[in-house]
Amino acid sequence: MAPSTRSSTKTTSTNSDTTSLSPTKMRKSKGKGKAAATNPNISSATADAETTGAIFFWREYGHAYGFLSQWYESEWEHEGTSYISAEMWMMVEKARLFGDEDVAQRMLLESDPKTHKVLGRQVADFDAKVWDDNKLRIVEEGNWHKFTKSKQAEELQKLLLATGDRELVEASPFDKIWGIGFAEKGAERNRHKWGQNLLGKALMTVRERLREQEEVASIEEEAA
Repeated sequence: MAPSTRSSTKTTSTNSDTTSLSPTKMRKSKGKGKAAATNPNISSATADAETTGAIFFWREYGHAYGFLSQWYESEWEHEGTSYISAEMWMMVEKARLFGDEDVAQRMLLESDPKTHKVLGRQVADFDAKVWDDNKLRIVEEGNWHKFTKSKQAEELQKLLLATGDRELVEASPFDKIWGIGFAEKGAERNRHKWGQNLLGKALMTVRERLREQEEVASIEEEAA
């Protein structure tokens, strides 16, 4: 997912998911699940001039498509609990999947996605098969909330839908599960060696759901 300082070429899940370490850190919040106000204005995220071909992303800031990163700050509330990124959702849901509410609660007291990742490695009774069966669904759910319920949802939706039908690719050179295992430079010529790109696939699923939702709303409006 976001940048990592350690490489991994495995394509099977372990309790140390190949989500990434980032140089961008959010301050620890004063309140439970509250995000620190370090997000740059989302309107500053602008798409490049390309209209075809794959869209590569990785780091959460400093890139036109950084908003696609799991670590991009996007606060929302779900069933009374506050989340500050899709990464936080993923790791909290991972803990709850295995019944480790202690680790889940510790995550909810933190606002740094790096810390969420570290705690995610400590989940008790982890089972790789169970995680493999559920991880994509969990990440899709988190990104659905990010693009529909977060404080930045309106702008995030516009940015995501503006990508059209282009392939979304997490160009992490360290992650062949959620990303492709290659940086953007040289990615295309190594396409035959790409990893699973599960994050990119999850985002494309969310994009399609948003598009379908817009179409239904448009039909209902015309019929009214």
